[in-house]
Amino acid sequence: MTTSDKNFAHTVAPVVTARNIGARLPREEDRKLLTGRGEYLADVRLPGQVHAAFVRSSLAHARITGIDITEATALPGVLAVWTGADAAAHCEGLVGELSVAGCVPTTMPLLAQEYVRFVGEAIAVVVAEDRYIAEDACDLIAVDYDELPPVLDPRPALEGGPVANEGLPDNVALKGGAVYGDADKAFENAHKVVSATYHTGRLAALPMETRGCAATYDWTTQELRLWTSTQVPHYVKYCLTAYLGFPENHCEVITPDTGGGFGQKAHLFSEEMLIPLLAREVDRPVVWVEDRRENLMTATHAHEQFVDIAYAGDENGRLTAVRIRATGDGGAYHQPPWSMAVEPWCTAMVTPSGAYDIPVADLTYEAAATNKCPIGAYRGVGYMAGTLARECLMDEAARAYELSPFDIRRRNVVREFPWVNAQGITYDEGSWLRTIDELERMVDYEAFRRRQADLREQGRYIGLGLSVFVESSGESTAMSLAHGMGDIYHDTATVRMEPNGTVTVSTGLTTQGQGHRTTMAQVAADVLGIPVRDITVRSGDSTSYAWGSGTVGSRSAVVAGGAVLRAADAIRSKLVSVAAEMLKADAADIELADGKAAVKGEPDSAVNIADVAASIYFDQSVWPDGFDPTLEVTLAYDPARPVFSNGGHAVIVELDPETGFARVEKVFSVEDCGTMINPEIVEGQLRGGVVQGIGAALLERLVYDSAGQLTTTTLLDYHVPTLDVAPPFEIHHLETPSAHTPAGIKGMGESGLIAAPAAVLNAVNDALSCFGTSLYALPATPEQVLGAMSPSGSVG
Repeated sequence: MTTSDKNFAHTVAPVVTARNIGARLPREEDRKLLTGRGEYLADVRLPGQVHAAFVRSSLAHARITGIDITEATALPGVLAVWTGADAAAHCEGLVGELSVAGCVPTTMPLLAQEYVRFVGEAIAVVVAEDRYIAEDACDLIAVDYDELPPVLDPRPALEGGPVANEGLPDNVALKGGAVYGDADKAFENAHKVVSATYHTGRLAALPMETRGCAATYDWTTQELRLWTSTQVPHYVKYCLTAYLGFPENHCEVITPDTGGGFGQKAHLFSEEMLIPLLAREVDRPVVWVEDRRENLMTATHAHEQFVDIAYAGDENGRLTAVRIRATGDGGAYHQPPWSMAVEPWCTAMVTPSGAYDIPVADLTYEAAATNKCPIGAYRGVGYMAGTLARECLMDEAARAYELSPFDIRRRNVVREFPWVNAQGITYDEGSWLRTIDELERMVDYEAFRRRQADLREQGRYIGLGLSVFVESSGESTAMSLAHGMGDIYHDTATVRMEPNGTVTVSTGLTTQGQGHRTTMAQVAADVLGIPVRDITVRSGDSTSYAWGSGTVGSRSAVVAGGAVLRAADAIRSKLVSVAAEMLKADAADIELADGKAAVKGEPDSAVNIADVAASIYFDQSVWPDGFDPTLEVTLAYDPARPVFSNGGHAVIVELDPETGFARVEKVFSVEDCGTMINPEIVEGQLRGGVVQGIGAALLERLVYDSAGQLTTTTLLDYHVPTLDVAPPFEIHHLETPSAHTPAGIKGMGESGLIAAPAAVLNAVNDALSCFGTSLYALPATPEQVLGAMSPSGSVG
């Protein structure tokens, strides 16, 4: 019997009657964060703390022939200088891989020893009394190199030649795929074949707060405390044992307020392993806070892929097959746990058909090691690039078949559920056709085309782009198994009711601005029948509390919310049984709502829930026989089946024929994340994700020169979308509840970014259609747009 055949108690959540779920409540955490009272990693002050700074590689690829730390060590105020050999004595390095076929592991040393493999790779670390001394000492460390040729293009790298990482002699870090159906026959018999190659830019997740960590170690008790700005504190805690040997029950990982993560902070980094070792070494608290240049050079990069995609279609515009090859530019190493593999694997194996009924699929994924910063997770990981290729090619197909972008999608969209795609993944429900219809209604497509034609007469060029998506939400064991992986996930939550009826909820979530403290309180309030204001949520600020598999993959509301619901329901059962005793009624007739336990149909027969809680603590006379008065419960949750959200965006852009700039005029969004806990928070997530998508489509690009030097190392060079490019939004909600999650909740944290870049590029290409040209690479820079509008049609 496999794990997928077994039933587990923690995969089943009780039904809850929504009262606070669905309400537009203001975010409880905003009072603190918006008034500047948040405490972030750089605000942590530890008695006697000292500071760390790193020496980082100035070359993309080289053999280290010598390191001289003599002068640095002698500088007054310096407490320790470590090089690769010092770190290797404690840990060989971080092993990175993904549990998919064809993934070749890499080992990334904590500090480079024999080779450096990307600009910014850490070579040495200095601990000193203050940051200034540490940085001065770094300048005194002399590193001698024997420079090697850098490998910068993944496609030729996979064909052989110079090696980027000596541990991967063929540069192949990932290679695999599968064919479902007779793809060759489908393409040979096709009425039309449309194809293209899309290149997603190399991006930075760019959280407003950079990475950082601080550690204390008490040698008398062997207690290690690590403060780190992370999305995965329990994973970091586990790795302190797995890699360094610190006893896990003597470790605590604390996550202060976190200023954004977007997936970048869902990785394990060498610095998080080195700082605890150094704290033990110097017997002082050690603090390291990354600067922006370090963040752009050495925190994981994201999304860069070349995606070759082709559709075979019949004479009616029905797609009969999809062929896709996703090639990732992975950087020098896999960054654990997500690795460079997650992007091209997801693009090829998860996203090719999306919302469309395409019966045949030919799927190939690969990733090459290059001498660039490692690729990692970033909001919409894998889904963004795959959605870009699928949805942009769908607009190409619409032009080939002379159909509207709505009609080509309607002809191919899945209409009946459950539906099993070519890869064998079951989708239980969705509003996929309604999403297309709603977007067309919101846009008023015919009116847009008339306006577009009128403006072209005036020398103005507007375009409409469409993109619809299906998103795996609530990253779970079932989702992992459905996609052929074997990763196990679950979260726990602890719910404790005090004698006065107030409640503390502890979850394993970290929070980077998602509003978890508010949404988790709404879930608990509906189960327990008490006001939201009587609930305090501790959301992942310490691994001393509930367990969490990480705030990643749009999973918080689904998985952590389910754990809160299960634990709260266990408390609810005790309240009901005691209330029944107090009211001389049958427990089946007791309802909890509005702070009272009442007998159904008898509004005058009620007791305050606070009085019930006090009786459980202090009045044994109302306890039923065999009653256990514990009002603190910890339970886990992990959905029994994979859960999928869906939605779409339509975007209108206008191109400036003089400058080439694309201005986003308006965004229309349809979102279906099942039952919404708090629409205000859903819309905030949606707006933020779409604006990030506009940045990816039009502004953001990490650029390496021919020597492998990153040339975009400040925010003057790397263009981030801010409020000045945020367009007006029109948002329409659909609610198709999941039959398998608490209250029908689905995740949606990544949906804005998943589909927005495709919608923007489609809009740019629609505006360019009168010039007979299209763009295929992100970002669509002014230079590319002007080139596409030129008579020669030369585009990048």
